Amino acid sequence: VVSTQSTGSNIGTTATAVLAALAATGDKRSVTIQVAISHLLFNICGILVFYPVPFMRKIPIGAAKVLGNTTADYRWFAVIYLILVFLVMPLFFIALSFNLVLLYVVISLLLALLAFVTILNTLQHKVPDKLPEALKTWAFLPLPLRSLGPYDSVFT
Repeated sequence: VVSTQSTGSNIGTTATAVLAALAATGDKRSVTIQVAISHLLFNICGILVFYPVPFMRKIPIGAAKVLGNTTADYRWFAVIYLILVFLVMPLFFIALSFNLVLLYVVISLLLALLAFVTILNTLQHKVPDKLPEALKTWAFLPLPLRSLGPYDSVFT
């Protein structure tokens, strides 16, 4: 369950950022306030999406469990995850933003891949007998595309 304590602390940290932005002086003040308010509104929207609807609360909790379990199995995963999510991906999308058509194509392909994986996972768990034999498991993919095991020897 998403606790009200974590929700409150999430808003509290962004409120602190707003207060810090108010301390800015000169021509930087409006920019710092704009960034702080954007951060606050982003977190409020996240709470409005995930907190009121009970089944939506399972998404961040489930994701945290999967990431935690993966990190427990592969110690290097946390560092690689942080580098990919907070450095490589933003730089990649910033570079793509200079060519909007390419950006839309890449985002469309990523969304299509996400939809395919989600649908196939759901079908594998709910109605595996309706799937062709090759799609009943992920074994049709090469091992590095379905397991982190092959990368373990590289990073440890």
